[in-house]
Amino acid sequence: MKTLGILSRKGGVGKTTIATHLAVLADEAGLRSLLIDLDPQRSATQWWRARAAETPALVETDTSRLRGILEDAAEDGVDLVVVDTRPSRETDVERVAVLADLTLVPTRPSIFDLRAILGTLDTAKGVARRSMIVLNACPPPRGAGEASVTVDARKALTAFGVPVAPTSIVNRSIFPAAAVDGLTAGEADPGGKGAREMRALWLTLIKELTDGKGRVAARAGSKGSRAGGRSTADAPNSRVKAGEGS
Repeated sequence: MKTLGILSRKGGVGKTTIATHLAVLADEAGLRSLLIDLDPQRSATQWWRARAAETPALVETDTSRLRGILEDAAEDGVDLVVVDTRPSRETDVERVAVLADLTLVPTRPSIFDLRAILGTLDTAKGVARRSMIVLNACPPPRGAGEASVTVDARKALTAFGVPVAPTSIVNRSIFPAAAVDGLTAGEADPGGKGAREMRALWLTLIKELTDGKGRVAARAGSKGSRAGGRSTADAPNSRVKAGEGS
């Protein structure tokens, strides 16, 4: 099992949007995914409750219970856990980073946002196995490539000593529109630019999580054959259930 932590001590950078998309993309790739909501605002949980699909599974909890839930998830055969966190809590960043195989730090491309993630990166770099930055909610480019502010932000981030995902995510209306019904951009508009950008980010992250050696322990069976649907496990005595820990 692999654990991906979505971290930022700054709010409004799109952690939940990225977390929900990656959990769904993992499921579409044939992996058994679990989305953990650590944010007291429960944005991921609200998205999940609006969702008709049975997957991904979700647990809403806090960082004090995270280690135990991860242990249960591994025992229950989960392949990938995506952890959505709250902003402005250094202790949460540290607790998640130490347990994650990879920490992803989203940031908007403005100079104020770039400066704001320094604290997150400093904390994560001290305890995390690996970290990566993703430029999110970027302005659309006027032509091919990235907007000039995104290009400048990418250059500035080289000084931070943390790799930056090659794909940036543009601020598109499809993301909040799809979230109303508990969907992702890829589900609401599979051929759209937002869906393509999230898929590209997913491919980068899965390669990082597996060191380029292939997929994360994909389990046999289709979405429909996963017993329990909105539970994280097939075993009837599983301790990890959707919504447990709230």
